[in-house]
Amino acid sequence: MNSARVFFVAVVLVLSSQLVSAQALTGYRAYVLDSSLESVLAASGARAAEARTLHERPARIQELEWRAPYTRSGIELADPVRGLIFSFCDDALYQVLVSYDPDRTAGLTNGDIVGSLTAVYGTPLPASARNRPLAAPPDTVVLAQWDSAGSSLTLFRGVYAADYQLILTSKTLSTRARGAIREAERLETADAPRRELEQRKKEAVDATAARDRIRANNKAAFRP
Repeated sequence: MNSARVFFVAVVLVLSSQLVSAQALTGYRAYVLDSSLESVLAASGARAAEARTLHERPARIQELEWRAPYTRSGIELADPVRGLIFSFCDDALYQVLVSYDPDRTAGLTNGDIVGSLTAVYGTPLPASARNRPLAAPPDTVVLAQWDSAGSSLTLFRGVYAADYQLILTSKTLSTRARGAIREAERLETADAPRRELEQRKKEAVDATAARDRIRANNKAAFRP
């Protein structure tokens, strides 16, 4: 086994030491599905200001992106995770998207990655039983998948580059979130004419106020 493989396996074992063997598909590291935004902020060290609200109705859809701090190349046992994107529906975590740093997975085979995840989550589904998630990143292929009644975990690799990503999804919450997002987009489309009219009225009022200020200033300063 080359040094890159030894490095990656060691990282996974170290970071998973606090997890039970064959962890249930309810979380990734310290992040558990159905958790609140506040608890994810506390676990990740991210700031509340970094959370984005994508939709407010009919459900509140939020997203929090966490990027790994810079680490010099060559550091042994450095965390291979490059970034995480957490998705929430009404303050409940329904999806975690993990992106691994290509520099820290260089030299690893697909089997190395799958084997490390198998040590944590158990045996993956056979290839014939896999289903590509609706939220699958573009230009990726499914390498392995773990499934339970309430959630699923899928490992992807880029079609054109050895970029590995992992997505953990709550089936119930993600279904609810997708429905809410579709309805939010419908409401926004239906409401677009009204919002555009209000914006035009506001621009007209602002333009009139600006002209009045200019006139008042020029009138006060004008001398024949």
